[in-house]
Amino acid sequence: MIKNSMLYPLRFYPIYKQAIWGGRRFWSFLERELPEEEWVAESWEISGHPDGISVVANGSLRGKTLESLRQEYPEELLGIHAASSRFPLLVKFLDANQQLSVQVHPNQEYVAQQGFSDQAKAEAWVVLHAEPGSRMTLGFQHPVTREEVAEALEKECLETLLFSVEPQEGECYFLPPGTVHSLGAGILLYEVQQCSNLTLRLYDWNRVDVHGRKRTLHTEHGLAAMNPHYWNAQKVVPRQISLEKETLLESEFFCLDRWRLQNQETCLEKEGRCHLLTVLSGEVFVQGLAEPLGKGETVLIPAQCSGIALRTESPTQILDAYMP
Repeated sequence: MIKNSMLYPLRFYPIYKQAIWGGRRFWSFLERELPEEEWVAESWEISGHPDGISVVANGSLRGKTLESLRQEYPEELLGIHAASSRFPLLVKFLDANQQLSVQVHPNQEYVAQQGFSDQAKAEAWVVLHAEPGSRMTLGFQHPVTREEVAEALEKECLETLLFSVEPQEGECYFLPPGTVHSLGAGILLYEVQQCSNLTLRLYDWNRVDVHGRKRTLHTEHGLAAMNPHYWNAQKVVPRQISLEKETLLESEFFCLDRWRLQNQETCLEKEGRCHLLTVLSGEVFVQGLAEPLGKGETVLIPAQCSGIALRTESPTQILDAYMP
């Protein structure tokens, strides 16, 4: 039920990020219109990060930024998380057409210690598509020490320690801060993360550019920020809540549920917090939205609007990200 508020279910314009490793799957799999011949690496669906702040695309607040809404309506938007210094979550799609570098994101303790201007970053991936033979690097083959990793980096043979998997559609992986990871070519992902764009590049497979130069690495910070306890990130085992709903992740950073709805009506739970709904297949009619939400589209349900009705008329799969 939508209470008396200036806020309502909010849709946003996607923010496209180009990178050399991007591709065209936002067009082929998410049915997006993309500029011709542009290779898009990321699509930020909902973001309050300074590197890309979402702009409302529907209703009376169209043209307003997410950050301005957070400042003007903190309780209505975020509920029990109204004290957040920025919108706490970032939802995006990633399209890897080439192997990414080996990366690590620091925790908040290391961020504060080093005085970084950004925040800590935990993230979770849901695999939407993976070409046969594609791989994801998720930690190491066995427990490691920083000294072992430092030695492998010095010898330029980190790949001899790294652990990788061949992902399958629908799988979910959780990467808390300190997890060493790399996304391989041929993979399309949904990602929910803390609102940070802080990445430390640990290794780049000894690649060089057309001028024979290697990319800049953040070896010292990366080694310090990695958590040896997260040496092997396995896929998440979902917890079935009901016939239609399963919980993929419950963490101190964020939570993620997956809904598989048929021809039915349901409503959002977890009042007192906002929800970020992303449709992976089918379409859903959201109370307060003039048009149904289709494949690849995301809507922000403000905390004041939690408990609203969702209605489907065909098989529909939805991801629901929210704060704990």
